Amino acid sequence: MPGRSLIPLTMLHKTIVVCLLLVPFSAASDHWNYEESHSEVRDFVAGGMVHLRMSVGDLHIKRSNSGKISLHYIVKSWRESNLKEAGVQIEVRGRDANIEFHAPTSGNTQFDVELEVPQNTNLDVHEKVGDLTVEDIEGDKDLELGVGDLRVATGRAAYHLVRASTSIGDVNGGDGYGETSGWLGKTLKYHGDGKYELRAHVGVGDISLEGK
Repeated sequence: MPGRSLIPLTMLHKTIVVCLLLVPFSAASDHWNYEESHSEVRDFVAGGMVHLRMSVGDLHIKRSNSGKISLHYIVKSWRESNLKEAGVQIEVRGRDANIEFHAPTSGNTQFDVELEVPQNTNLDVHEKVGDLTVEDIEGDKDLELGVGDLRVATGRAAYHLVRASTSIGDVNGGDGYGETSGWLGKTLKYHGDGKYELRAHVGVGDISLEGK
């Protein structure tokens, strides 16, 4: 009996710690003192790979009607000096694009990002805190989010393999994806007739898979 109680207690402890860490972020999100908007555009090729890294903020990736990467982002912070230190580094080499957002470690600063990529683009996205949405993008996807909600709106017909999991949270796949397993965290595995793979993991939060 004592051995069985260890796992739930450990998960409960993790949940409490995460919630405490998020209190300053939640409080800051409604009281930003300074904001700046920026835009970047780079030529890119269909079928390429975009690697993106971000610490805190909301990220929306959607289809572009051109063969370019179009990035629009807003930096929000309590401190004006942080706006000058925050920014993004973009490097495109052939079929690979690396996008990395940088923010000062002191003071509350976050990004609100809208990224447009060619419809057929492979994605490798890692974010620590925020909400991540991927909409109408064909290609392989490796998506990892520490804390927040992840939404993928590309029909399951595009995939031959889907692996979606949370450490604490739900996985909502709708009809056709099959049943999830797990207790505090959920896991979904799906095998289909498509040609792409989707691997998604959220530490604390929910995953929603949309489309038929």
